[in-house]
Amino acid sequence: MEGCANSECALVFAPLGRDAEVARSLLSEAGFETEICKTVAELRRGMELGAAFAIITEEALHTHDPREIEAWVKLQPPWSDFPFVLLTERGDAPRRAPLAQMLQNALGNVTFLERPFHPTTLANLARSALRARRRQYEARAVLERQELLARELHHRTKNLLAVIQSIAAGSFRDSGTDGPETFYARLHALANAQNILVDTDWRGAPMHDLLRIALESFGSRVSMEGPPVFLTPSVAQGFALVVHELATNATKHGAFTSPTGTVSVRWSVEDDMKAGPILQFQWRERGGPASKPPEHKGFGSVLLEHAVANSDAPPRLEYGPEGFTYELKASLGIVDGR
Repeated sequence: MEGCANSECALVFAPLGRDAEVARSLLSEAGFETEICKTVAELRRGMELGAAFAIITEEALHTHDPREIEAWVKLQPPWSDFPFVLLTERGDAPRRAPLAQMLQNALGNVTFLERPFHPTTLANLARSALRARRRQYEARAVLERQELLARELHHRTKNLLAVIQSIAAGSFRDSGTDGPETFYARLHALANAQNILVDTDWRGAPMHDLLRIALESFGSRVSMEGPPVFLTPSVAQGFALVVHELATNATKHGAFTSPTGTVSVRWSVEDDMKAGPILQFQWRERGGPASKPPEHKGFGSVLLEHAVANSDAPPRLEYGPEGFTYELKASLGIVDGR
């Protein structure tokens, strides 16, 4: 026997007489795929491969050592309670009750069916066993998903704490007495990105939503144009910090310091045969004072250059008399649309 890998397969362990063939015939008529096991080892192998339930004759447990089955039953995962249907002999001998109790303790989830029985009785018990096993599979799926989510949450929490630690270190190191204010502003930008990711069940963040939330306080002084783009979670976090830093610099030194200053935000997507979709992002300030490179390269500059860690090339920062321009070209694992 190769074993039954079908999760709704019935196993039959009845090595004596014709019980195995009779049971398989009845179950086949009821629509069940059935495998006959000739030894305890084959039965255990079938259960390990993921069968739905097993039909065992009482005499099979008298002539074969059932300890291997007992061991497997005890080692079942928390979601599993493998169903057994035990075909017993007719009679009310004094030893029947203690024997039944012993088998109940050994097999756990066992239903006793006294022979002879009507074919529909076996079919109904088989359907009940399968229904119970399906519920167990559903419980397994829930537990596996919870475990996956717990691991993912642990991973994301570690990453998020690392980002916050980096922001805190850079903000307090470079900003002097303004350190707390700078730190909280950057943390708020990161939190906005987190909110978007939560709304999408951590599938990613729409580019337009991320920019809108970061720049909505500047009203019509900001124009945005670009196709629907979905950023992966890690990229969305980095991009939120970049946009926040650009807006902060424009407020302190750039276009937003002038009543006529404006910012144009544009992005596009190009397909690259090797790298996949390439995002091209541009932040362009006009109508404000002439821009010049900072005298001191602080943490804000580091964010602009490295927050989007997997960019193909360093961003281009252009300081000119007409205003500041920031351009980024990167393969970001993006997907068009929501």
